Amino acid sequence: MGEVKRAVEAAIFLSQEPVSEKVLSERLGFEIEEVKKALEELVEDYAERGIVLKKVAGGYRFFTAPDLSKTLKSFVEDRPVKLSRPLLEVLAVIAYNQPITKKDIMKIRGQNCDGAIKSLLEKGLIEVAGRANTPGRPKLYRTTDAFLYHFGLNSIEELPKVSLEEDLNGQD
Repeated sequence: MGEVKRAVEAAIFLSQEPVSEKVLSERLGFEIEEVKKALEELVEDYAERGIVLKKVAGGYRFFTAPDLSKTLKSFVEDRPVKLSRPLLEVLAVIAYNQPITKKDIMKIRGQNCDGAIKSLLEKGLIEVAGRANTPGRPKLYRTTDAFLYHFGLNSIEELPKVSLEEDLNGQD
């Protein structure tokens, strides 16, 4: 195993957060192409192991293999972020329509969302993305990297595709 690959592997192992190719290159002092090649090899090396290397939230991080979750459950105390149904609904509206104002969220949901937005901001799953160019200049909300990390996504484009028409037609 080459020096670059070993250093990249160790850096990701040490990090508490996903680490991007750029950060690995800058901090380790290797060319970005060397880092990318090392990452490709590491992803492949770990593909069939108990620990996998996965790209999430724009960076790389080690995870336990998903197929081992039941087997390993006794080793882990589950403390997931608790999200009630209303929080999940507001979060979904923001994720699929970002950036979006509170007024537009309320139009889509048909309910007040002040408490949900406050809670999602406190949990770090959403953030203020600026202000709309409309009267009153309301705040715009978007999801954060913590949202991507929590749901195991690398980018917002990885959200499952949904069609409101399909959902409505499927209900009798």
